[in-house]
Amino acid sequence: MRQFCGCLVFILLAIVVGMFTVENSVPLALEVWPFGSVYEVWASVWVLGLLALGIMLGLIIGWLGGTGWRHRARRAERRLRKLENQLAKRETDASRANAVLPPAPSSHGPVKQTTLIED
Repeated sequence: MRQFCGCLVFILLAIVVGMFTVENSVPLALEVWPFGSVYEVWASVWVLGLLALGIMLGLIIGWLGGTGWRHRARRAERRLRKLENQLAKRETDASRANAVLPPAPSSHGPVKQTTLIED
C-alpha cells in the first residue's frame, strides 16, 4: 500500500511538473550578480533548476546533520558485537566446564535408598 501511494504521488507530481514546463516555455533573461552577465533561458528551466539546487542543498545539510547519529549507531553496533562475542565465549566455557565436572550433589542431604526384601 505504501509503494502504491508513493507511486501515485510521484505520478501526480510528474504530471504537474510536466504541465508547468510546457506552459512556461517563454525565454526569461536573468542577470546573475557574481558573474555579471545576462542569461536567457526558459522560465521553467530557471524554476526547476533552482528547485533542484535547493533540494540538493537540503539533502547535503541533512546528511551532514546526521553524521553524529550515524557515528553513535556504528559505535553501538561495534559494542553490541563485542558483547555478543563475550557472551558466546562464556557460554562455550561454561558448557565445557559442565561436561568435564561430575554433576553437583543435591542440596537436600544424602539420598536414602530403600531396598525391597522379598521373603
